[in-house]
Amino acid sequence: MFERDYLIRLLTQAGQVIGKAMGLREHKKQKEALDLIDEFLGRELRLRSRLAMGLTDEDLLSMLSVTGSPNAESVAVVSALLQQEADLLSDLGQTDESVPRYAKAFRLNVYLVRNDMEVEDWEVRGRITELMDVLAPYEMDSKTKSALWQWHEFNGEFAAAEDVLYELQEEDAISAEDGDAFYARMSTCDDAALETGGLSRSEMEEGRRQWGALMKENV
Repeated sequence: MFERDYLIRLLTQAGQVIGKAMGLREHKKQKEALDLIDEFLGRELRLRSRLAMGLTDEDLLSMLSVTGSPNAESVAVVSALLQQEADLLSDLGQTDESVPRYAKAFRLNVYLVRNDMEVEDWEVRGRITELMDVLAPYEMDSKTKSALWQWHEFNGEFAAAEDVLYELQEEDAISAEDGDAFYARMSTCDDAALETGGLSRSEMEEGRRQWGALMKENV
């Protein structure tokens, strides 16, 4: 009961902090808003923004874990606050600081959805859409592009997922086995699902053949 009460309080207070930060942003007080967010992260999660950005996603999720599993509410709060920070830093023209925050927030939100850890009333999928739009003009790093690939497949956007798969291969950021597994999963989908996802079965099979041929060339 204590833990549940804490998590409810965490979500409520995080929502209030985001609201205050948005108000400060409207009044062109971005630096005050950034301080507010960082102070909240330090007080409630013992996590400063700089530390969150310095950790790998895996280490950050481990830090936000309870009994070995990432806490969904904590992950949702951190990702939302990183997104808010990114907006503020973007206002200040600090793109080199804002884009990595958008990217990490995107990856954390995708992690929540793919692992059935969405937090009620926290608009995780809506945030994913917002973050994809914000990141669209920029070249994604391979970690973020991998999360995009996973998201497209999870969301049934199979043609888009296939496109990202080949982008990852060009960057040498994905294994032959990952691609093989992707096409194996696609082969279990019915024709209607494939068509809805932008791939006919014949297109999927052709893509599978091309993937296999490309992997042989690269051996």
